[in-house]
Amino acid sequence: MSLFFTTLFTTIDGSIFKDPPITVNITNVLKSHNQLTIHCKSGDDDLGIHQLPFLGGYAFTFRPNFWGSTQFYCTFQWHGFSQYFDIYKDNRDRMKCNKTLCLWIVGEQ
Repeated sequence: MSLFFTTLFTTIDGSIFKDPPITVNITNVLKSHNQLTIHCKSGDDDLGIHQLPFLGGYAFTFRPNFWGSTQFYCTFQWHGFSQYFDIYKDNRDRMKCNKTLCLWIVGEQ
């Protein structure tokens, strides 16, 4: 019985049960050609501040946690405007993102 549990736990920690990595890609399409400043975080990670020129992009990759509670949020700023958005919520986005890639386009709307 002990051997079975040891093998089971080893397998759970192995790649067979890990979800594939997900990449979030954010593209700046502000019509006014403004630079977009983004700052993305999760409960565990601060991805830093990034400046995106018009049509510029920023991407980050992560592996969702086992419990399905992974969440990243970003603040978007340009020309006196600031907006907060949950850029990835596991229960909302895992299937929408085709399990591996989430594409976001940021514009004035």
